[in-house]
Amino acid sequence: MKYFLFNTLGDTSNNNYYFTSDTPEGGIDSWDLIAGYRIANEYPGGIEEVTLKLEDQFPGLVLASYIGNPNQMLAFSKKAADLIISIAQSEIEVIPFILLTPKGKVYSNDYVFINPVGAIDCINWKETDCSRRKNGDVSSFDKLVLDKKRIDNPPHLFRLKYLTNAYIFSEVLTKSLLDENHTNLISSEIEIA
Repeated sequence: MKYFLFNTLGDTSNNNYYFTSDTPEGGIDSWDLIAGYRIANEYPGGIEEVTLKLEDQFPGLVLASYIGNPNQMLAFSKKAADLIISIAQSEIEVIPFILLTPKGKVYSNDYVFINPVGAIDCINWKETDCSRRKNGDVSSFDKLVLDKKRIDNPPHLFRLKYLTNAYIFSEVLTKSLLDENHTNLISSEIEIA
């Protein structure tokens, strides 16, 4: 099966889609959403209301299935998220948020952040061209390759250990989203060696 690296910026060539560089306010922050931890463990009393604001500098015209952002957050419409969850075969937390206009008015209640919990240790370090931090995390990469020996029957959506802000979608999940005409989804096939 093929696997794809999901681009959290979305389709930056289509100015009709909304994009935001804002981060969530309220019960969670962007770090919670990219670390791969179970957010419910961090907030045992429940997560308070979460908002995400659109910005004047990115005046899109269309609410797509995915809201592109530079903060590596998975911000999907509820319909797209439902499809992802039904296929993913992994633990995924769903955090509803209120999408606000640049002036702070409610624009939509139909979006959620999805948080794939955990990460799989399957980077092929011999073939991957990257820089790493002292703790082993990948700080940047020019080429990312998965290790076929360590990627035995993975779920259809997962994070990579040492690179938890990267999301890997299976061919099955990617095709299902596109077949259902979900929009603003950009990914690139990832090599497995």
